[in-house]
Amino acid sequence: MATPARTSLSDLPKGYRFSPISFDLTADYVSQYLDAVGDASTVYRERGLAPPLAAAARGLGALLEVLDLPDGTLHVGQEVAVRAGLPIGATLTLAGRVAERAERAGLIISVIEFELTPAGSDAAALTGRTTVAVPARSTSGGGS
Repeated sequence: MATPARTSLSDLPKGYRFSPISFDLTADYVSQYLDAVGDASTVYRERGLAPPLAAAARGLGALLEVLDLPDGTLHVGQEVAVRAGLPIGATLTLAGRVAERAERAGLIISVIEFELTPAGSDAAALTGRTTVAVPARSTSGGGS
């Protein structure tokens, strides 16, 4: 099966909805996340829950599998609201949309709103907004 072409964030208009993306929040991923951020606490592993930012990072990582970010892209900001614990090993579905889009000083600034919903649930366990600045594509063609 061929890998689908990735879409450039700079081409997506305000209101664009991403197709839902499902992924597993594996124990291995959570362990790697905790190691990467230097969190030696055992509280998450003992309770069988993933840190909320680990789930958000994994979800946005899944989104990057279908989204192309050109060189010079900046992650400007991140907001997360947690509504329920996310069990390690859960299958989550990310739903997202381009909530805002503006062009300033050669950059396209996009805000992506997203939510993570565990399989078998009707309610999102985590919602968030991520702001990304992408260099605008050059449209100079030598004539006007």
